[in-house]
Amino acid sequence: MLSAKGGSYKYTTIFINRISMKEKIEIKQVSENEYHIGKNRTVFINKKVIHITVDGEVTTEMALLNNELDRKLLNMADGMASYLIDLNKSGKNSQEASQMFKKLCYHPKVNKVAIYGLNPVARVIAAFVIGLDIKQKQQFFKTEEQARFWLAE
Repeated sequence: MLSAKGGSYKYTTIFINRISMKEKIEIKQVSENEYHIGKNRTVFINKKVIHITVDGEVTTEMALLNNELDRKLLNMADGMASYLIDLNKSGKNSQEASQMFKKLCYHPKVNKVAIYGLNPVARVIAAFVIGLDIKQKQQFFKTEEQARFWLAE
């Protein structure tokens, strides 16, 4: 507020405190086989394939919840399970998120990891981050159809 009285100005400053309402991230079960963590979607297909659709950035908090869900699903799997991961809408992952996923690939019940939706440069970077030592059970694909075909082999 600005007022003028006798040549002097009186300023009143109003401070507006903005409280950032951060959405609580949790595992939401939306059907018998479908779960959401933030905008990411996980579908457990025939107790054999964990299909993850990544949408946006994956924070450490989200990765911890995803790790918890994945371990639960792997324990429910009929024998070995594989990952089918859609990165078409993915954003940046935290370093911790990448490390957690890399460790999960070594789980004894993980058969194959099929990742699709990355451009060629991003595939090279992802391969480096995940690690070349698990290459025999991990492949990158352009399309979901190619990834599903490889998983079925």
